[in-house]
Amino acid sequence: MESKHNTTPQIHFTRIEGAPLIEPDPSLAWEAGGVFAPAVIHENGVWRMLYRAYGNDKISRLGYAESHDGIKWQKFRKPRVIPDDSRIEYNGVEDPRMVKIDNHYLITYTAYINKFRLNKTRIRILETTDFRRFKRITPLFKNFWHKNDKDGVLFPEKINGLYHMLHRLEPDIQFSSSKNLRQWTSNITVLRPSKYEWESRKIGAGTPPIRTSIGWLIFYHGVSETSRYSMGAAVLDINSPTKVLYRLPFPLLSPGVPYEEVGIVPNVVFGTSVIELISNYCLYYGAGDKVIAAALINKSALLNTLLRYPVNK
Repeated sequence: MESKHNTTPQIHFTRIEGAPLIEPDPSLAWEAGGVFAPAVIHENGVWRMLYRAYGNDKISRLGYAESHDGIKWQKFRKPRVIPDDSRIEYNGVEDPRMVKIDNHYLITYTAYINKFRLNKTRIRILETTDFRRFKRITPLFKNFWHKNDKDGVLFPEKINGLYHMLHRLEPDIQFSSSKNLRQWTSNITVLRPSKYEWESRKIGAGTPPIRTSIGWLIFYHGVSETSRYSMGAAVLDINSPTKVLYRLPFPLLSPGVPYEEVGIVPNVVFGTSVIELISNYCLYYGAGDKVIAAALINKSALLNTLLRYPVNK
């Protein structure tokens, strides 16, 4: 990365409304503890969201909401996805991300268990066409089945006939491919924590990649040594997504308002969805592991800024 640039942010996300868009409903025990990690998709004038809801019983489930403008949301009072009867997700289904491929919605999420002498996270996939009936798929990653894995994010289209996924074997972001969503190749490390304090401890895949004129744009989270979560950006080669072309040395969004700085987990912005608008990217994120918020960034300004920070290997 070019050393001549300092880490002073030259572009950043602007928060929508300056307030959370969705807050937990204390009358619903299954989400009263917090709502965050929104997976959002927009098509035919309707915005659909699956979000992580943390219950009074300390179990995570997935709630569902709809919107006609992406800002005002109608939540449904019953969870759409609850932990199944396997031991894989005994303690919850967490942090969904969503894409649509071949007319099927594919939702990656983290299955969590902290019981039976296990403390383990695994990536699973939900497949649906109607957000009411969900089929579970359990990916198997070659040679890495025994490791804690999370932050799974699918690319929104197949490349050379294969599905591709970014995921996190701590502290790095990994890349894997699959023909069928079940058997996945060995992991290739794509991004590692950097020397910059905001992402020096660990990093993780955030939102599904977006195809742009300069490559696959990814928004990812970086964690500092003080456990402060921020959102950064990088660009991967369009045909060889394990190659990083550009990477910002500074975060685009960091905790800076009360609902991000105070919560179930303080000092957290955790982006899991981006919707491409005419002039902006709209980031949906969990704040403080308590509420859901959104922020905008100009598309052309962001891409032009990324071009100033090529990755030299």
